[in-house]
Amino acid sequence: MENKIYFSYRDNPQNIREIQTYLRFISRHIRDIPDVKPDGIYGPETENAVRAFQQKFGIPPTGKVDFETWTNIVEVYDDLVLRRKTMRPVYVYPVGIPNFKEGDDFEEIYVLQVMLSRLAKIFGNIHPVKITGIFDSDTKKAVEDLEKYYNRETKGMVDRELWNILADVYSGFTFND
Repeated sequence: MENKIYFSYRDNPQNIREIQTYLRFISRHIRDIPDVKPDGIYGPETENAVRAFQQKFGIPPTGKVDFETWTNIVEVYDDLVLRRKTMRPVYVYPVGIPNFKEGDDFEEIYVLQVMLSRLAKIFGNIHPVKITGIFDSDTKKAVEDLEKYYNRETKGMVDRELWNILADVYSGFTFND
């Protein structure tokens, strides 16, 4: 099998964010791997983390994610999850609801607001929200801030794609070991 390069500056930000999330988790357990923010941009920070991973695991240190690097990252991640007995994620995006939008009032809005509230404390550019369970104007503003940050059309609604971005960023920045 050809050792194709999987991730570069031109790839899909969701795919890059996935590798960054794995590397961030790995960096929490292996000190030689630098921390990386899961932002979906394959920049110097990500390239350095990939290179450090490759050096640590005997892979030619190119800083690019090829098949060998990808499979090793996934194997190390899986091993750490199993060995550390890390809690598994819970997926709460509701079935049958295409978007979270202003005025919505259901249990999953609490989860959305918890994530937005935490990220507002980490980043200075996300509007703070109160945890009410109602998609109010403050929640809409925080969602719009997140959309702007990720260069998405500003709709003030949370669809599955934005939910996944939010969940990845939240998980990447709130990992507790």
